[in-house]
Amino acid sequence: MVESLLPDNATELEAALAASTARLDDLPVRIREIGNPATAPAAFLPWLAWAFSVDVEWDLATTDAQKRAVITGSVSVHRRKGTVAAVQAALDALGFDVQLQEWFNQIPAAAPYTYRLIVTADQVGYSRADLRRLIRVVDAAKNLRSHLSELEPRGRSMQSCSLAMVPRIGCDLTITGLDDLHDVTFTLIDDDGSPLVDDDGAQLVDG
Repeated sequence: MVESLLPDNATELEAALAASTARLDDLPVRIREIGNPATAPAAFLPWLAWAFSVDVEWDLATTDAQKRAVITGSVSVHRRKGTVAAVQAALDALGFDVQLQEWFNQIPAAAPYTYRLIVTADQVGYSRADLRRLIRVVDAAKNLRSHLSELEPRGRSMQSCSLAMVPRIGCDLTITGLDDLHDVTFTLIDDDGSPLVDDDGAQLVDG
């Protein structure tokens, strides 16, 4: 097998390039995994973000999971950019729980070409820096004519309640007209009405 197809007058640089590229097939790299945001190594994510034309969301993503999410959603965002769906997709990729209401969906209707953001927070909450990140994402994905008129925060608290029950089966018996209760003897019976007995066959009584 011919090791090189270079001519005899090849330069040292060409020979070095040929020698280095000859080992590419032996490298343990799966091209499909590198091109997939879900399986690519973390070191390749910035290059994937550039290839998928990720916008401001990349600067705001702080974890690998968020970075993979914004890369995956970039195509959908660009396909619908300028619409509410694009804004919602960009916010969802960064983990924001936000509802966008355009002016004609509000009661009463707001000023034309404005929108309101309803931000829902749980026990963790959002900081001012988080809200600034949120607005940057919206500005990058929305249409140019729409402007933010209101940011409405809402809180959500999750609590659990435990309930325990103990069933009790029995009856209360009241006897009147007796002067001395020590003379009263109760025979214990089962559900069928048969007297209960001990190991020796004697009836069990309570009195």
